[in-house]
Formats: sequence, structure tokens, C-alpha cells
Amino acid sequence: MSRFRHALGALLTIPLLALSLTQGQAQAPTNLRLAIQPLTNYTPVLVGRDKGWFAEEKLSVTWTTITQAAIAVEAVFGGSAEFGGGAILEPIVARGNGLDISFVVPTTKIRNEPPDNNGLLVRVDSDIRTPKDLVGKTISAGLVNSINYIHMHEWLKKHGVDPRSVSFLEMPFPQMADALFQKRLDAVWNVEPFVTVMLQTGKARVIAYPYQEVIPGMDVTALIAKDSWLKANRDVALRFRHVIERATNYLKDASKEERDSWVAKYSGVKPEIVAVMNLPQFSATFNVPSLAKNLEIAVRHGVVKPFDVNTMIWNP
Repeated sequence: MSRFRHALGALLTIPLLALSLTQGQAQAPTNLRLAIQPLTNYTPVLVGRDKGWFAEEKLSVTWTTITQAAIAVEAVFGGSAEFGGGAILEPIVARGNGLDISFVVPTTKIRNEPPDNNGLLVRVDSDIRTPKDLVGKTISAGLVNSINYIHMHEWLKKHGVDPRSVSFLEMPFPQMADALFQKRLDAVWNVEPFVTVMLQTGKARVIAYPYQEVIPGMDVTALIAKDSWLKANRDVALRFRHVIERATNYLKDASKEERDSWVAKYSGVKPEIVAVMNLPQFSATFNVPSLAKNLEIAVRHGVVKPFDVNTMIWNP
């Protein structure tokens, strides 16, 4: 009888041990790699990590900072990152040219009224005050065919200026200030925190907020992923999106002081500078009409053919 009981106990222990091992495996966090810009727009990622919300969803999230949205598209499509973060136009162009890139969740939109967190700046002693004053000048709006570059063309045309009368020089945002102050450029379209840093030197002034004149209140940044990866990892992607939405809404509802502290921690910008910066509006809901209008602009610019932008918004 004792042998029978011993054998029975052993048999009962085996499935319990197997169940314990299975549960242990299920609890292992899924690693996710992000390629995102060091801009205020991606502060929700830090909130999700430091609040422990990614851990609650059994996700281990790490990120690498990049300089331009086009690099985020390359990283996601090439497989070096599961999610990328950048401006919304580059993914639209990629999708329209055959890459299976999808929008997963928005992060920010521009303000409806001035000031915005993007601005066109000149030196304080410059004689440039209107769009027509840019004729014959050299400016930078990021990479050629980037969202700022294309919107700059739209803004110039809106004011009766032929974009071909202006020279464009490609340059990353962090390098624009030196190029402007050293008179290698006549104007730059920069983003926060660089706008405020430039203004605080006393050497620069803002002459326009082009986004607000072209498409007020538009989505400006979002997190993207490869469509094939989303289909193969639906549950993981849903958990990731849930955290980003939660963190974004948290920042929207937080006091200015708390929101500023998170932005300072993520961006590495001094708190006293963040306190006077023009932050974008954090948003967890896509402004689809603004995406469609950006597609129209890209089509007019000749960088993509028309398609239904709704098809690239992930809808599991």
C-alpha cells in the first residue's frame, strides 16, 4: 500500500510541476525595442516604464534615441525595433510606397493656436520678417521630404512664395542653432526643446508656426510598427498600446508641475527650461482627417500615390 501511495503521489506531482513550469514561462516579460526621438512627444514611454505599467503587462521595454522619423521607419521595417516613433508623414509615405508600416497609437498633436512646439526661427538681427523675405535665403527644415520640409513648402506656397526660390539644407534639429547663429543658415524650423533653448540665448526669434497655418490641430507624432509583426503579435501589441494610451492620458490630466517633471526626466532638459517650453498636446486618439490632409500634401509633393489612410491605422 505504501508503494502505491508513493507512486500515486509521484504521478500527481508531475502535472503540478509541469503546470508550475508553464506558468513560470508565461510570466516571463516580452522584450520590446523602440526607436524614438528624444523629444517631449515620447514622454509617455518613460511614464509607462517608471510607473510599472509595462511590467504589469508583462512587457520589458527599452529604447534607442534617433534623430529623424525616417530612421524610425527604417528600424521598424528592418527589424531592429518592434516600435518606432517619429512624425506622422514619413510612415504615410512609407506605407504609400509599399512598406507594411502601420500606425499603432498617437502621442501628440500640435496646438490649435500660437505658440506651438515647432517654430520657424531667425536671428534677432535678421531682416527676415515675412515669408516673402525668405526668397533667396538658405533654410533648414530637417531632412528633405520630412514632415517639416514638406509643410514648409506648403506654408511658403500659402503665402505666395515659390519654394524653389528658397534653398533647403538638410540638418538634424540639435545642429540647427549653431548653423543659424554662425550664419550658415538664414532660418531654421526647429522643435522643442531646441526652440526654447534658442530663444533663451537672446539670439533668435520666432517668425511663424507653419503647422498651425497649414493644418491646425493635426496629429504630429505617433508610434508605428510593421503590419506583419502586429498580426503575429496581436496580444503583445495590444498590451503595449494600452500602456501608451494610459500614460498619455495620465500626462494630459496631470498638473503642469508633474507633467513638466516627466518631460524633463525623459528629454534630459533642465526643469527650468521645461517650465517655459511650449509642449505639444498629448493625445491618445488619432485625428484621422489630419492624417488624410497630410497624405494629400504628400501626394501634391509627388512623394507618394493616393491611398486610404485608414488602412494603415492598426485595428486588431
